[in-house]
Amino acid sequence: MNNVIKLNNLDPIVERYLSSVDKSSIKRTLAFEFFNNDIDELDCYINRQINNKALTVDFIEPKGQMEFSF
Repeated sequence: MNNVIKLNNLDPIVERYLSSVDKSSIKRTLAFEFFNNDIDELDCYINRQINNKALTVDFIEPKGQMEFSF
């Protein structure tokens, strides 16, 4: 059970952005709905959310190598 990967649910804003086909129109819509029509702030928010999910991987430290004395 050590190899179980937990998937984090995406934020609904990022999920709507990633599932959209027309990125420019969904950016305008999301910026209007959530960011007071500021597309630059939306871009920063999306980049932070996407990069945080990729960079928060917990690496497993290797255990010490077993050495046999012969």
